[in-house]
Amino acid sequence: MFGRKENHHINTQHPEGICTLLEVPIGQTFRIVEIKGGPGLHRRLLALGFHRGDLVSLDGEAIMRGPVLVRNLTTDTRVALGRGIAQKILVEPVKSDEG
Repeated sequence: MFGRKENHHINTQHPEGICTLLEVPIGQTFRIVEIKGGPGLHRRLLALGFHRGDLVSLDGEAIMRGPVLVRNLTTDTRVALGRGIAQKILVEPVKSDEG
């Protein structure tokens, strides 16, 4: 179900080093810096165990622009998120000595 990563995202301007979960390479570690969404999205991600400051990595993407598989390294959980939700999660790369 999860295939090769292809970046089909809308290029938006973010501060240096910050990008969305859809823009990150598979397997690298990133820190959640912001969630661009309303209270419903915040509650949903909190219920799934995703919080600001958590370390995450992209494990894969489904074929045909389906959901993305995200690993939360802080809580050691894996969740498939829809692309709309993943695009609202802003992350920054983690330095090798931090992660």
